[in-house]
Amino acid sequence: MSCHPGLATPPLGGVGRPRTTWAPAPHGVSMELYIERDQLIRGLARVQGVVERRTTNPVLSHVLLSARGDSLQMTATDSALTLVADYPATVENAGELSVDAQRLFQIARTLTDSTVHLSLSKANRLHIRCGKAEFNVVGSSPDDYPPVPTRDERARLVVVGGDLRRLIEETLSSISADDNRYGLNGGHLEQITTDQGDSRLRLVTTDGSRLSWSEAPFEGNFGLGERMLVPRKALGEVRKLVDLDESEWTVSFGQRSAAFSTEGLTLMLRLIDGEFPDYRQVLPSAAKRRVRVQRGPFTAALKRVSIMASDRNHSVRFAFDEDRLVMTAHNVDAGDVREELPADLEGTPLFTGFNVRYFQDILAATRGDEMVLELGEPLDPCLVRIPDRDDCMFVVMPMRLD
Repeated sequence: MSCHPGLATPPLGGVGRPRTTWAPAPHGVSMELYIERDQLIRGLARVQGVVERRTTNPVLSHVLLSARGDSLQMTATDSALTLVADYPATVENAGELSVDAQRLFQIARTLTDSTVHLSLSKANRLHIRCGKAEFNVVGSSPDDYPPVPTRDERARLVVVGGDLRRLIEETLSSISADDNRYGLNGGHLEQITTDQGDSRLRLVTTDGSRLSWSEAPFEGNFGLGERMLVPRKALGEVRKLVDLDESEWTVSFGQRSAAFSTEGLTLMLRLIDGEFPDYRQVLPSAAKRRVRVQRGPFTAALKRVSIMASDRNHSVRFAFDEDRLVMTAHNVDAGDVREELPADLEGTPLFTGFNVRYFQDILAATRGDEMVLELGEPLDPCLVRIPDRDDCMFVVMPMRLD
């Protein structure tokens, strides 16, 4: 379908004009292009998590549109995180403009025809035409937009997209939400060597009450220092951008910066200036008890007991017996609950307390039919493993129960 009644749609990414042209663009146009609606929406959706919506600097809520060659480049930044991506377009006149990212996204989602015409006047107005809809959106000069940071590639490695996304999904929930806890408000990247002599990329996160790590193979030169802390927001945006496929992603590091990139897209970020704790100190040395539970029944039971768990700390009492796990929770304002499910215990019976949300996060981020809980004494950490996988592990700290 064309973008205007009776007018032919120009070929995207091609050369030349449509046989039947648009009505003349406004006088003084310095940028003009045609782009598929789906590509426009895709690009604007990606920048929503990067731009700042509540800021004293309005330009940080903008997306920079740069038309050149055969693409429309979109740049978004919050000053610490910068996303640059290219989308195919038929560019009639090159030019740049920054415009409110959220408003432009709202407009794009309401458009109905397949092709969108964008043009820019000298008054920094973005003219949008699609079908019978026309918008004139106030923009800002590209000169006011923050410069794109220079990439520092002292170390460079390549990882498969599906593996990169899994690394983040299995560890993101353990990052501290408190930005004042430097060293815990990001993910620590390091290179490890397996017992078989293979090198892996390990991402480790902790908020002080739980810990997660996940590993994946990589190619290239790691060559990094000890402070490779990637901010929580950056990891969350990478997870959104990466597809669960075999596409290759390049991860490059400098002294204080990093970049995640694939074809036509780069996310640049500042590393956290903090030191990640020595997480190996909290790992249990030897398990006195091992409990094997089935994922399905365990997930359902956790969901039920969480309804009555304390709103403050989500504490639940876990009683491990030879062939069962009994979970109980008491909430003075709501009531109590008791849940029992089959479990295979190796060792003596034990009861202790945990934050039920931590186990729910692990189950949501992983796959597999079973989970193995390795336990010591009531106040020792619980180590959670996924059978037949040696590339991830989780630690949950116990809670003192009244």
